Amino acid sequence: MLTLRLIRREARISWPVALVLTLLGVLLTAIPLSWPPRFDQLAAGSLADRVTRAEQAGPLLAAGATTEPGSAAPDIAAGVPRGSLDGDLDTVGHAIRANAGPRLTPLLGTPSARAQTPGANAAGPGLPMPYGNPPRLSLDYAQPGGAGGPVEYVQGRAPRQPPDDSAPDPAQPDPAQPDPIEVAASEATRDRLGLTVGQRFTLTGQDWETPVVLVGVFRTDHGADRLRQQFPLLAAPITVSAWWGQELDGQLLTSSGGIEQAESRGTVPLQLAWDFPVTIDRAGPGSTVAALAALRAEVAGLLALDSTTLCAGHVGDTCVLSGHQLPPVQMFDELTPQIDAFAAQRERTEQLQGFALAGLLTVGVATAVAAARLGVRRRAGAFTLQLSRGARLSGIAARLLAEAAVPVALGVAGGWALGRALAPPGTALGSPLPVLVAGLLVWCAPAAVLLASVGRARTLPRSRRLVLEGLVLLSAAAGLAALRARGAFAGDGIDPELAVVPGLLALVTVLVLLRLLPAVLLRAARWARRARGPVPLVALARAGAQSGAAALALLVLVLAMGQGVFGGLVSRTIADSREQAADWATGGAPVAVVGPRDQLPADLSGLRTVGHQVRVVGAAGTLTSQDDGTELPGAQLVGLDASALGAADPASALARAVLAAGLATTPTGKGGPDGDEPVLPALADPALAARFPDGSFEVSGPGTARFLVHLLGALPGGALRDPALGPVLGSGPQGGPLLLFAGPAVQLLPTQSWHPSADLLYPAPGGPPLDLAAVRAATAARPAPAAGVGAPVEVRDRATELGVLRGDGLVRSLRLGYQVATALGLLLALGAFALELVLSAPERARTTSYLRTLGLGSRAVLGLQLLQLLPLLLAAALGGTALGLLLPGALGPGMRLGALTGGPFEPAVHIDWTTTALLGAALAALVLAAAALEAVLGRRRGLGAVLRLGEAL
Repeated sequence: MLTLRLIRREARISWPVALVLTLLGVLLTAIPLSWPPRFDQLAAGSLADRVTRAEQAGPLLAAGATTEPGSAAPDIAAGVPRGSLDGDLDTVGHAIRANAGPRLTPLLGTPSARAQTPGANAAGPGLPMPYGNPPRLSLDYAQPGGAGGPVEYVQGRAPRQPPDDSAPDPAQPDPAQPDPIEVAASEATRDRLGLTVGQRFTLTGQDWETPVVLVGVFRTDHGADRLRQQFPLLAAPITVSAWWGQELDGQLLTSSGGIEQAESRGTVPLQLAWDFPVTIDRAGPGSTVAALAALRAEVAGLLALDSTTLCAGHVGDTCVLSGHQLPPVQMFDELTPQIDAFAAQRERTEQLQGFALAGLLTVGVATAVAAARLGVRRRAGAFTLQLSRGARLSGIAARLLAEAAVPVALGVAGGWALGRALAPPGTALGSPLPVLVAGLLVWCAPAAVLLASVGRARTLPRSRRLVLEGLVLLSAAAGLAALRARGAFAGDGIDPELAVVPGLLALVTVLVLLRLLPAVLLRAARWARRARGPVPLVALARAGAQSGAAALALLVLVLAMGQGVFGGLVSRTIADSREQAADWATGGAPVAVVGPRDQLPADLSGLRTVGHQVRVVGAAGTLTSQDDGTELPGAQLVGLDASALGAADPASALARAVLAAGLATTPTGKGGPDGDEPVLPALADPALAARFPDGSFEVSGPGTARFLVHLLGALPGGALRDPALGPVLGSGPQGGPLLLFAGPAVQLLPTQSWHPSADLLYPAPGGPPLDLAAVRAATAARPAPAAGVGAPVEVRDRATELGVLRGDGLVRSLRLGYQVATALGLLLALGAFALELVLSAPERARTTSYLRTLGLGSRAVLGLQLLQLLPLLLAAALGGTALGLLLPGALGPGMRLGALTGGPFEPAVHIDWTTTALLGAALAALVLAAAALEAVLGRRRGLGAVLRLGEAL
């Protein structure tokens, strides 16, 4: 009969187990609930930083259209009251923003608009005639509230709005002498055309003509990067080729009223564009999987918007803007690629964190089993007595479930409160599923241990053990096969296979260790027989006899050690790949100046801190084989000075390969049907060289004069990974053909303003580091003679690039997650090990007391305790290290880190030996400290405390 006295006595016996279950309930609830919202916050910060950096190169969401002048359709234009250009541009921009979905709209800032007229011939007193043709200029307007303005004027002032009466209705005839339109020019345009402030000239386009007056000159060397992207010819005019010859094209800045004046003086279609700045809330839930999917869908919906209803005025289905017919607006989307890239990295991060969480939960449940084993052992006598009096085993197990329900429920409640406190305010907690699973296993641990131990033999039959071991091996093999066949996880959240398979591999590791450990200890015991004193022999013999009983302790130690080693491996691999990505962005140099070839400064080697300057030229074209006529589009053409690169970076594999092949000294030749086409020697990527050995190709493409290429050989694999190629190849080799040129051939490569080239800058040997401010000033102070098509010159600093990559929220969250999981896993493993020590303490105490009675000293007793635990410690360290190091190879494609690192190549696995050594040292210190404490406490235990009634020495 269950009396109050019995309940109190059993409560006094079982309170340590209840305390352990409560603590485990708190821990295994707080971590799974609080970490997901914390991770979402770090991920949101990462997405915000990426969007901000991406917008520096141009708007991520934009819209554009070319209007049809109202004079071309006067009936439609006359049916709508004419509004101001600025007001109508704002109306359309805000209407586009209003068509965005509820998630996208808060992310979009105030739209900024711009307008541009077609090019017109400029003529007037003092204007030059480059190439025998008049310069061709267009009028451009950018709203000053946008990212493109205002600009800094060095002469004069900005163009002003004309008086209201100076912009007559397009339907009315133009006045005989219209007022000139106020315009401004860049310094380069002023110098190239010889303009002066106050100078007047005439622009004559197709079906329109207007006088203009120069009222200001602005600078574009700094503070106008976005304006140069929007209107690339504002920076400086460029020379273009036409069927009638060459001409000089440029752009002039004016006001919105100036654009209205121009289009009122003829038939002037306007090129309109709207930019929508994107800002991600760093503390919001916008980076979750569901939010990213919804945001992607809303962007797609915005791209398909019905633009016929955007204007304030309509005639039927025709949208009218400032007297012009506005055709369907075309949306430009660069935000979706950013979302897709981030979503892939977030998905991989979640999977790796799920792996760490699963390992932590497994160690926690194993600790609960160890506590339950101790509780059942301490109450074994009471359970045996109850069974002998007719109690049912199922009834006792049910009572254990009832007893465990209270501490587990208290732990879960406390864990929920702690998780709520640890999570960012106002965020939703993580999924309760891991908490329910872990809580259920912890709650059932005491009853499961009772059912598995009471009334059953201490050792399993050999056949049954073999069957169980075979099932574990088959399960692990099946999990590995399924994981490798499936590839990368395509779902959301925790990958269940990736979370379960490492636990099965840990079981396999423990089974192997348990099979090997007795044989190794037997050999060691035979050796110990020849040693002096009984301590080594007794310690090794007892370690071998108790190796099977230490399976649970060995499992938690191996799993905790393996998870820590694997976490250090992942962190080190990601850190090294981030350094690789930073090197790839800067060409392996401390500083790289990247931009179109015709915009790069001519020479930076004169700066005080610059010791070496290496130019890497990039271009693209289509290869046509001279053997069989095969066309290979998208070929990358790279040229460099191998000697300069070798002097600046003696470890460069690319420079060594080029110099060894003699490419730098091979002269160019002539060939082709007429013998007048240049023939450039080159090295090819291995695939192209293997397909066309000793091949010849004709190179053609936009902006590329036709020339021939003759292959001298193949580039080694290491040369293709050389960071000097990074600024030119961008995200990495795209899988297409790659040709490398050196020596005189580099000067014959085409200049393509849309393809990046780079100047790699190195400090002088033994000198001070590069002065980044001086490099930026020199780059800004030397504008190129011909502006490109919008790609700005960028100064990349390796330290800055690396700092940005290391500060990424996803990387920080992964590193923090594994650090927390490793620390808590080791503490739980120590707890499980300590419980196992307490469980087996009586047997060790009996042996120790016997030996102390026979005259064994205190130091020898301490040595006995330590030596008895040393095999278990070594097995756990070796097994855990092997498990952590073998996991990446065993899991195969399920553990690829390329999607997370963002580097140009799949990163090679790098072992963090420092972390591994520290984990081993920490494990050894914890285990040995526990053993030493037990030895010290055992000094007060006499022989009578361990002898049973009827036993004799």
